[in-house]
Amino acid sequence: MNANTRTLSIGIVLTLSAATGAFAQGVGNLGSLPNFFPGVGVPITGWNIDSGNPTYPWIPVQLDPNGPGWTKILVGDMNIGGGVVYANPGDTFTVQEQLVVSPALPWTDWHEKLLSPEWDWVAPTTLLANGLSAPGLSIATTPATLATGGTIDFTFNPLAPGTLVTVQKTLRYTGLSGLPYASKVIVSEYPTPEPATLSLLAVGGLATLRRRRK
Repeated sequence: MNANTRTLSIGIVLTLSAATGAFAQGVGNLGSLPNFFPGVGVPITGWNIDSGNPTYPWIPVQLDPNGPGWTKILVGDMNIGGGVVYANPGDTFTVQEQLVVSPALPWTDWHEKLLSPEWDWVAPTTLLANGLSAPGLSIATTPATLATGGTIDFTFNPLAPGTLVTVQKTLRYTGLSGLPYASKVIVSEYPTPEPATLSLLAVGGLATLRRRRK
């Protein structure tokens, strides 16, 4: 490794260290956020995640660079089966969230990770800002496995505090095991990337630069 390569490597490591600190999972007002959501309809057709106030249904979510993820527990009708979510392989459910970017940091992304194995996010799905498609919107998903649930990542141009965000998604039980599902569905959500993801990007970038120098 020559001096130029060492300089580039050090620069990348420092940049990644700063990025990892700045982009940790980030929900700042977690204590004020609801996390238990009964299903809508009988049988369950999906979930509405909102404040419960029909006049102002949006839930304030505050980005905090050092905050945790927001865990949501999606359950069935509490009066039927004690809130168990029943699903056969291929069954789909709608999920709509009404959120508002709370002061003082803007959002540039929104991420959702299913903690329940064999559940996926599928089309149709979108993210609206003040009723319109978020500017610069890009959507990426990773599929579920027998051990983990799928993920969905929304990225977009900065949305200023006060922006009303509506996330419309479709949730599907993949049934990779071939068995029906009877439990709750758990999701972790946050408006910034996970530190682990950024660390992997850092290692990949560093390896690429080293190969190029050689």
